[in-house]
Formats: sequence, structure tokens, C-alpha cells
Amino acid sequence: MKNCAAILFLVFQLFSFNLHASSSLIATSDTLVLNTLNPKISSSKKTTHILLINTLNQDSPWEKSVEVGLRAELGKRVSGFDLFVENMDIERFDEAQQKRVMELYLQQKYANKRIDVIITQSASAAVLLSDFTNLFTDVPKIYLEPGTQFKVLESGNIIQSKLDYKQATSDAVNLMNAKKLIVILDTTNDMGFNFQQDFMPTITKNFSHLAIEKWFDVPTKELMERVKHTSSDSIILFTPIFRRYNNNALSPFQFVKLLTSNSKAPIFSYWHSLLGSGIVGGYLLSGEKLGEKAANSIISFHDNKGLTSVMGEGLSAYYYDWRQLDRFGIELESLPKDAIVTYYEPSYFRQNKVLIYSVIFIIVTLSSFLAFVLVLNGKRIQLLNALDSEKLKLESRVTRRTEELLIAKEEAEHLASVKSAFLANMSHEIRTPMNGIIGLTNMLLDSGLPLEQKEYLNKIKYSSDQLLSVINDILDFSKIESGNINLEEYPFSINSVVDYIKTTFENQAQKKGIEFVVNVSPNVTPDLMGDVVRINQVLLNLCSNAIKFTSQGQVSVSIEAETNLNEYEPIQMHFIVKDSGVGIAPKNLPHLFEAFTQEDTSTTRNFGGTGLGLTISKRLCKLMDGDISVKSTLNIGSEFIASIKIKPNNQVIISDKHNLTFPDAFDVLVVDDNMLALNAIEIQLTLMGLRCTLCKSAQEALYILEKEVGKFKVIITDWTMPIIDGEHFLTRINYMDSKPCDVIIVLTAYDKDSINHLAKKLNINTILQKPVSTSVLHNVIETNILDSTKLALSSNQDSLAGLKVLVVEDNGINQLIIADLLEKRGVIVHLVENGLECTETVKSGEFDMILMDIHMPVMDGVEATKIIRRDPDKRIANIPIIALTANVIEEDITHYLSIGISAHVAKPIKIKKLHSTIIQCLKSNSDYLDKIQ
Repeated sequence: MKNCAAILFLVFQLFSFNLHASSSLIATSDTLVLNTLNPKISSSKKTTHILLINTLNQDSPWEKSVEVGLRAELGKRVSGFDLFVENMDIERFDEAQQKRVMELYLQQKYANKRIDVIITQSASAAVLLSDFTNLFTDVPKIYLEPGTQFKVLESGNIIQSKLDYKQATSDAVNLMNAKKLIVILDTTNDMGFNFQQDFMPTITKNFSHLAIEKWFDVPTKELMERVKHTSSDSIILFTPIFRRYNNNALSPFQFVKLLTSNSKAPIFSYWHSLLGSGIVGGYLLSGEKLGEKAANSIISFHDNKGLTSVMGEGLSAYYYDWRQLDRFGIELESLPKDAIVTYYEPSYFRQNKVLIYSVIFIIVTLSSFLAFVLVLNGKRIQLLNALDSEKLKLESRVTRRTEELLIAKEEAEHLASVKSAFLANMSHEIRTPMNGIIGLTNMLLDSGLPLEQKEYLNKIKYSSDQLLSVINDILDFSKIESGNINLEEYPFSINSVVDYIKTTFENQAQKKGIEFVVNVSPNVTPDLMGDVVRINQVLLNLCSNAIKFTSQGQVSVSIEAETNLNEYEPIQMHFIVKDSGVGIAPKNLPHLFEAFTQEDTSTTRNFGGTGLGLTISKRLCKLMDGDISVKSTLNIGSEFIASIKIKPNNQVIISDKHNLTFPDAFDVLVVDDNMLALNAIEIQLTLMGLRCTLCKSAQEALYILEKEVGKFKVIITDWTMPIIDGEHFLTRINYMDSKPCDVIIVLTAYDKDSINHLAKKLNINTILQKPVSTSVLHNVIETNILDSTKLALSSNQDSLAGLKVLVVEDNGINQLIIADLLEKRGVIVHLVENGLECTETVKSGEFDMILMDIHMPVMDGVEATKIIRRDPDKRIANIPIIALTANVIEEDITHYLSIGISAHVAKPIKIKKLHSTIIQCLKSNSDYLDKIQ
């Protein structure tokens, strides 16, 4: 079996070479041959041919860096070098047979090629080459890192890098002022054993004044746990270790990256190839420098001077990872003079400190002003109470003063009304700049900030939202108190209320780890007339409080209706919000619905708020001929019942846009591993008049589809399910003998873009994001059943989604504006700054259109357009070009059109005008029409 595998390998290598031998760029499964330097220099007698032999470790960071250094140094030369790379597969099959196959492979492949110099990487590659006694006998060789035991039997140079462990370790200790050294080493392999022999005596001899811990051959999980609990006054010295973790083989780079993610102590190493994995850096051995020295020896050979000897010293330099310096509080001034700092990322906070502090100052100022308004309102309430008390006293006095008392009462009520109006106006004026603060914060959050700055802005956004919520409560309260609130009466569906509260609170409850359930009684009439906004507001306050005060268990909402004999009379409906939260003390229940009152008023309370939510809800219920009652047990939970009278909508005239029922029932198969999701979808589809079959797994669904062929018209499936997920489920049903359904709809909680590329392959009609509202689900089913193909075509005709546009604009602000306008409509935008870049870029990519500024440095838009129109490639020469310029002079516009510009849009840009112009140009372009068809 092993011999067969080796022979197949040889045949594949030879076949791959013969297939592409005539190309200037030859690629096989293990070989890459290229003209390293100048593509104009063909292979000739002046070209030096170099063969680089790697082992299967060629993908390790060290060997990659050596090859990079070799190529970079050779690339600086004017004369030609051809570099042939062979990645030799050894130590996996029978060694003797394998070496014979490799020798035969190299002998046949390079029989007609001249090899001037051979370079090997690693000890195994050096030994392999030395065993080929009849191959490349007269070719000079350079052995990179062949190991201390390797001896040269013929002409060749050995470059064995030397590490200055003392200097590197001393610099790390001094930089961190460490009190303890921890050495991570595996001695179970030759590489680790050599490190122990060379490395540990230096540590023991020169750093005896520090506490030294030797973590040799420590199991992976134990080692990770030790690193996690290492004190910050220690430093860890990491030597290359190959380990397995979670059934995955980890390279030293991957393993040290895993260790540094949970380490409180800085980790240092001695190899530049590990920089970026999480190590701090230090005096690191550079593979690129090793490759450069090998290249210099080859250059000397090329100049007929022979291979020069290369010493192993001078291959180290100071490299540091700025992210780790910042993590451990190391100042750049404390680094060595010639240190190289990589991954430098200045924090967004440092750049925008003034802006962030300004936003915080504004919030504090507005909060102070709001506190002043609240104090003023408190004084108003005190004044009302004092006046009422005075009224009682005056009534108990002489009848003669009754008239004076009535006058005083009227004046007090007028004052209260004026103050309520003032409070409402001020709340509105405060809310207006608050919207600006929130909008600015959202823009910053969407700008790809580092995590730390996002946390700051999220705190600002949270504070702003809380302040806006308080202002809204006060505004509503003042409206109700002053009698300025009017209830509206419009048709609505009880399902829209269910969708609203589920969409609002399901994710919030899930984040707290509690269950959120909505149940609708079967006798509830779905079509109603009333103020659905105020009904949602009452439920919003009740559900928000329930989730706020519940840390475990469940919050449920039950919607019930009393039996009504007269179908034209208002229906008494009950919205019952029940939680398993902290409950309410009996002494606080009588005052629960008073304004500015909370169940917990101590300075150590856990829950905030204005104390207006329940007050507003109760008054809204009373305005709708109802009330709110509460039952609560401390530490057990609470139950709020909001009773409201709502008229039935007995004369429903619903357009196609709002019709949530189907005239003819048909069968729908629903697949989801979440039983709550299945029940929710079943309720929605049943209300639409459809017949549902529920499946809790894809296996069950496949069984039903095979058993009941042709029954289902629509399949609605989840995407992420255990055992068989949505992708494999749809793949299976597409291979069935008969078509399983007409419409396939995917429901997913993840990004829809990750599924879009599979939609055509799996015959998916629509992808919906969880949670989905009833109206959206209904419209999707109806649209796909009626004529999905026609809809898709018509919607695509005027859509810019997927369009590739090259924008030529030298002004940075204009670039930002144009890119934002187009990207919001799904356009793929590529930006360049002048006409010269445009003429070069349009040849390297497939663009559907060019938006061209006219006045630009280097090359203007007119000259760039002339060059494009003269291009021999018809695809480039005929591409639509729209001029975007502030120049609106008729003569100039006529000139632009005469030199080949397709259309003109004036600045400042109006998106509707730009959109219609793009569509018009695309429709007149035959290449684009062929593309979309």
C-alpha cells in the first residue's frame, strides 16, 4: 500500500510538470517555478537556476520567512534568477522506498534543466539531499539550519543561526522588571532536547538572582491553566512547541497565540516568526535575515566569485508587537534605540478624546437640567397639595369666603395647567438635541471602532437612551395630566400587538436567561378598532418592568377576552403580564400607581426609572374605559392585569397589502428544532388559514416528505439544526424523485448573506431573518406562490444591488458622500483619486459603470475618458461613464458628451437623479443587458 502511494505521488508530480512545462509560471501540487526578478529576462546562460528544497513544514512561519527573505534579496538584482521550489514529502511512508521515489522524481524532472545552486531548509531536507549520492553531485549547496550533527561531505556552505539567549533574556527581564522567569519547553523531541542543552545553562548561570521555574513537558490543558494563573510580575520564555488541542494539530505560532490570550504575564520568545501571535517581542532571530544572507552568497556565486561563507551571527534584531506593549503598559521610550515596532494601532480614544469628552459633558449638562425640571415639578405638586389643604380649611370656615376659595382654586388649576404645558414643551426641547447625541453615537458605533471605544460609546448610548426614556415618560405624563392626550381609533389586528411585544422583548429576555411567552386566547377577536399605539405603550411598560425585576424563570403575557353577547358592543379585554421576579411588598402596593413612586426608593436600589411608567399605563387604561390591577407576593412574583374596552372591527375592508389570510387553504411543512419557534409559526400560519405540519428535526421532515408525496405547497425550515442542518436538508429534498413543494422559505437567526450564495443551488425562494412578523411571512408566501419569478425580475430592473461602479474623485469628502449613497443601495464601490488611476484600474477589474469627476490632479476626467474610449478592448471602450461635476454650463456639458461621456449629473448630487441616470445608462448599454439576462 505504501509503495503504491509513493508511485502515485511520482506519477502525479511528473504529469503536472509535463502539462505545464512550457509556461513561464509553472505550478504543480508541490512545485512553484517563477522568474523571481524581472519577467522580461528569459532563461539564458546568464540566469542562475536555484533549487530550494523544503520539507512538509514549508508552511511554518519560520520557513515562510526564510523564503521571503531569499526572494526579497534576489529581487533587488537586475540580472535574472530562477527559483525552483520543491516541497518534498518525507517521513510518512517507508523511508528507503520514499527516498528512492524522491530521487527518481528529481532526476527525471530536472534532467534537461541546469541547476546552479541548491538550498535546503531544515535538517530532514539536508539529510535527504546528502543521501542522493548520484544526483546533483557537482552542484554547490547551501544548507540552512541542518542541525548541529550534520556534516558536509562535498562542496557547500552551512548556515546555522546562533541565538544570543543571554542578551535576549536580559533585555526582556529589564524591560518588565521581572521577579520570576518561567521556561516552557518540550524535551520529548530532538528540537526541544537541543534547546534544553543550549538554552538552560545560559538561563541558570546568568539569571540565578531570579526565581526560575521549568515547565518542561507539561500537558496542554495543565500548561494553559498554569499560564492563566501566572502573576504579572513574571515573564514566560516560550520555545517552539507542537501540540494538539481539541483534536487539532497546532503549530508553535497557533499554540503560543492560544496561551497569550489568557495570560496575565507577558510572554517572550527568540524567533521573529512568532511575532504577531501574542508575544511581546524582544531580541528576535529573523528568518528573513537568514534568507537574505543565503541570497548574498548566491549573488556572489552568480558574479563568478563562488559561494561565500556565511556566519550565523547578526541574524537577530529588536522587534516588538505594539498591541502587547500597550496591553502591558510598556512605554515606547523604554525600548532599545533601534527597536522595530509592528502592529501599531493608535487608539480611537486618543484621536477623538475631545469629541468623546464633549458628548459626556453635554449629557451631564442635560441631565442636570432635567433634574432641575423634576425639582420644579415636585414643587408644583407640593403647591397643589397645599392649595387643596387650604381649600378644606377655607370650606370649614365661613361661607362668606367660599367665593374667594373657588377663585383661588381656579387660579391654582390654571397654574398647574400652565406648568404642565411648560414641562411638556421643555421635555420636547430637551429631546430634540438628545436625538442628535444618539444619532452621532450610532454613527460612531457603525464606524468599526476598537472594542474599548465601542464600550465607551455603548455607555454613552445607554445613558442617552435612558435619559430620552425619562423625558418621554415626563412628556406623556404632562400630556395626560393637562388633558391634552387624545385617543385614536383605527383598525388593527391583535396579531400586530403580539408581533410588537415579541419583537421587542424576546431578545431582551433571552439575554437575561429567562423565558418570554405570549399566549392568545382562542376567543379573542383578531380584528379590532382602537388606539394600538397606546395599547402597545401599556404593554411595553408592564413587560419592561416584568423583565427588569425578573432574574430567572419566566415572563408570560396572556391576552384574553370576555364573552360578549352583542357583537357590536365593545369587548372587555384583559392583558395579563405575569412574572417570577422579586415581587412587591404589601405595604407598597397601595402607592404603586402614584406618580414618581417606586417600589424601592433606597439609595442602594438595583433598578432605576422615573416611577411614571405604571402611572401613565393606569391612566391610559382608564381613558380606554379600563383599569390596571396587581397581585404580588414578595420573592415569588407579580401579576398585572390591564383591562381595556376595545371595539370589534365588524366591517373590515382590507386591501391586498394588509390581508393576512389566504382564500384557499393549503399545506405547509414547518421544520425547526425549537418547539417554541414551531408553536409561534403554527399560530401565525393558522391565523392565515393554512394547514401546518410541524417537524422538530430534518429527519422527521424527510420521512414525512417521502411518505406524503405532493402534499405540501410550502416548506419553511430553520437553517441551524442538529444532526442535519438546513443546507443538508434542502440538498436531500432536491434529490428526491418528485418535486417536494412549490416554495422553500428559510428562517435564520444568522446573517442572511451567509446563505444567499446557496439560494439558487438549493432552490430557496426567500430567506427571512428571525424574528419575523406575521405580515412579512404572509407577504412572502403570497408573493412566491403567485409569481415569484416575475417579481424578482421586476424588482431587479431598477435595483442597483450588486452593481460594480468605479468612482473617480479626488476630494475625500465627496468620496465619502458618493460611496455612502451608493453602498446603501447595494452598489459595490471602488474609489480612485485621479484619471490616471482610473485608466489603469478599469483594465484590472470588471466594472459596470464609471462615475467620473472632471477637475482632478495628475489627469482630469476629460483626458481619462478619451483614453478609455480609444481602448482596443470593446468591453472597456463601451463602458458607461457619467460625469459628476459642479460645472453646469451648457457648452461644457455638450463638450463632455461629445468626447464620449454617457451622461451628466450636477453637484451637489441628488440621489434620485443619480439613480435614474445610472438606470438609464445601464438600460442603453447592451453589455449590461446581456449580463443581467
